[in-house]
Amino acid sequence: KIGEMINGVVEKVDERSAIVNLGRTSVYLPMGQKIPGEHFNVGQTLKLYVVDVVSTTKGAQIAVSRSDAGFLRRLFEEEIHEIYDGTVIIKDIAREPGERSKVAVYTTDVNVDPTGACIGPNGSRIQKIVAQLGNAKEKEKIDIIAYNENPGLYIMEALKPAQVTGVVLNREEKKAVAVVNNGQLSLAIGKKGVN
Repeated sequence: KIGEMINGVVEKVDERSAIVNLGRTSVYLPMGQKIPGEHFNVGQTLKLYVVDVVSTTKGAQIAVSRSDAGFLRRLFEEEIHEIYDGTVIIKDIAREPGERSKVAVYTTDVNVDPTGACIGPNGSRIQKIVAQLGNAKEKEKIDIIAYNENPGLYIMEALKPAQVTGVVLNREEKKAVAVVNNGQLSLAIGKKGVN
């Protein structure tokens, strides 16, 4: 089950963690693996991502998360048919849980718009995913960006809606400098620099 999504029922909550019953066993969801700002109630059904299973002296310990990028990847596969069937491929995910995520997508089918397929009519598909990202007051924002083989164009795409004037690439050091107009700076770096 590593890398898969599982469902459980919250059986105990305190300020440090939640204990979630999976049926045949219970797992421990530490504070750091929650989506910041979300809170649970006993009896609530919860989706969890299985990060790892490790052997300990007490037997197998299942490490679960809701803040891992894999959690978001699985939500996309559940909600977006084109990703499930492989028409649209998630190239990469950068996630600041509870703040903002960027999901880079592409397709080999020229008749499919990969970003449009993920967003859905009037944003309906993406809203369904956002709705499952906890019950914090401030919802995590998800940006769908088109993956590009060219790193410069990919960076420009990732910094949207800011208009990037140019990108200076240093391929050896795997670094880049993106140039934007002064008025675009706050858009490019995002709230609290999250971009």
